Order: sequence, then structure tokens, then C-alpha cells
Amino acid sequence: MLREVLVGVLLGTFTGVTPGIHVNTIGELGVTNPVVLFSMGLVHTFLDVIPSTFLGIPDEGTALSVLPAHRLALRGRAMEVVRISLWASALAVIFFVPLSFVYPYIAALYTPKAGKIVVLLLLVFIILIAKENALAALFIILLSGILGLLVFRLPLTHPYYSLFTGLFGIPAVLIGMKGEAPMGEDASIRMQFRSFLKFSFLGTLVGMFASIIPAFTPSQGAVLASLFSREERAFLVAVFSINTANFAFSFTNYLTTGMVRNGVVARMPPISRGVLPFYLLLSVSLSLLVLIYGEPLALGLLRVVRYIPYGYLNGGILIFLFALAWIFDGFLGVFVLASSSLLGLFTLSLGVARRACMGVLMIPLLVG
Repeated sequence: MLREVLVGVLLGTFTGVTPGIHVNTIGELGVTNPVVLFSMGLVHTFLDVIPSTFLGIPDEGTALSVLPAHRLALRGRAMEVVRISLWASALAVIFFVPLSFVYPYIAALYTPKAGKIVVLLLLVFIILIAKENALAALFIILLSGILGLLVFRLPLTHPYYSLFTGLFGIPAVLIGMKGEAPMGEDASIRMQFRSFLKFSFLGTLVGMFASIIPAFTPSQGAVLASLFSREERAFLVAVFSINTANFAFSFTNYLTTGMVRNGVVARMPPISRGVLPFYLLLSVSLSLLVLIYGEPLALGLLRVVRYIPYGYLNGGILIFLFALAWIFDGFLGVFVLASSSLLGLFTLSLGVARRACMGVLMIPLLVG
């Protein structure tokens, strides 16, 4: 059992710190052991902050955190963002433990109609907060929705990679070509603990509800987080808590109802509901472990990154991301990545917040 946990930790650490590599990629290699998959998935949610903060490269769970995290990094606060992620994720696990016992009763109340109403309200919210850019935001929502409808009908192995990396990652990399590497090593969190606790709890609740609705990702839940606060740190606390809570509750959903709401969980064989206490204890133990080694690991990577000219670093990352798209899905993957990147850049040129690009998932969910 210890060996499976350690293998999961190593795999989750690898996928967390490697840009463009998601836990689903490892899952597709034939890993089916539930302890390995659970450990890998949970650890990944703690550490996927590193490529999104240092390099601006998102995955499915961190897409909307890229801009505020990368902005703080370029102001010398990269290690603060890492510490926020680690502690927000750890708090989400702590909140997850007691909530997991009432979760099955909440999950049983879900209906497809209720899920579509939530998504529709989110779309209305995105348009309303755009204010003077409301029409432009609506236009981007529709464009990204059309993109999603088309891409999800293509024979792609990793559609989320090409979509999210294009919409959120490539524009950040291109903009960063003229920037400088994040130099700051100060990890002190400039936020009151009481506020941190509040936003982490709210994020955990959003992550819990997001795990109930099919195709509702942590990034869509992050749109709800912007309701709580426009302040960067508060938003990040909520987003990182959503990311971890979503994975943990998706596992609980599978355990208690048999419903699959997560790509990693989909690789697991049927599991008895009676093992939930073991996985609750494992989640707390993994959280403590990552809190111990996560920050030193990030600091070591930061010291490597800052000695590489940022233009060359981002250029290399750009080539790497397109190479991954080719490895995953050949020419079609590269084409979707390029198309998504153009839409991400077009969104920036209109001055529209890129949360509007979440139409790429929301519109297909409404139509489907």
C-alpha cells in the first residue's frame, strides 16, 4: 500500500510541475490502481500552480487562475502564489473530510435541468460583469462556444489540452516573451488568515457542487469565485480550493453513487463505499506531505527558471506546447491549439476578460 501511495505522489508531482502534462495523460497509460490514481490526482491539484504561475501554462483546473497568478509572479510574488495554492488546497482537504459525509445526500438531489440552469446563470453573470464590454463578452462566449461544439466532435484524444492551452496558455507565453523571469523568493502571504479561511471554505463549497454537474470543470467553478471577490489573492485562494475540492468530491461521488465526474476517477475499478474513511485519512496525510516538500521544490524550480533568459524560456515552452499537441493528436491537435490561441489573443485585443472563453465548455453543456 505504501508503494502505491509513493508511486502516486511521484506521478502527481511530475504532472503537477510539468507544463502541458495532465494526470489524465498518465491515466491513459494503463494505470488503474485506485490508491495510485487518488494519490496522483490529489497531489497534482496542489502543485499545478507551478507551471501556471512561473510560465503562464494552465491545465483544466487552473485556467482562470493563470492571469492573476502570473501577474503576481511578474511582480516578484511567485513563491507567495505557490504558498497560497498549497495552503488553500490543504484547507480544502480539511473541509472536505466532514463535508464528505453529507455529500451523498446533496449529490442525490442533482438533476440535468438544475445543472443547465446553473451554467446559464454563470453565462449571464459573465456578460453582466463585463459592463461596457458586455456585447464583446457575449460575442466571445458565442465564438468560444462554437469552438467547443466543433472541437468536441473531432476525434481528439486530448481536446482539453489543445483548448485550454490555446485559450489561456499560449497568449500568456507570447505576452511574456518580452518580460522578465519572476525573481522574488518571498513567500509570505499578504492576506489576513480569517479572510484566507473564508475564501477557502467558499471555494471548497463551489468545488463540491461543481463535482456534481457533468462536464462542469473547476475552471467553470472559478467563474463563481469571481463573485466572492475581485481581489487577486482572495480569488486565487478560492480557485485553488475549488481545484482540490472538485477532485476530492468527484472521487466521493464515484464512491457513493457510481457517477464519473473526473478523468482520473474514470480509470478506477469499482470501489466499495466502505473504504471512504481510508481515503479521507490518505487525503489528509498527502496534504501534510505536499506542504512539507512543495515549497522547497517550487523554490528550486524558480531558481532554475530565473537564470534562463525569459524570451528564450518562453520560446522553448511555445515549441514544447505545440510539440505536445502533435504527440497527443497529430496535425489536428496542432490545428485546434492554433485556433484556440487565435481566439485567446482576439479576446485580449477586445479587452474582454478571458473568463468569457469558458463558453467553450458552457455552450456545449447547454446544447448537450
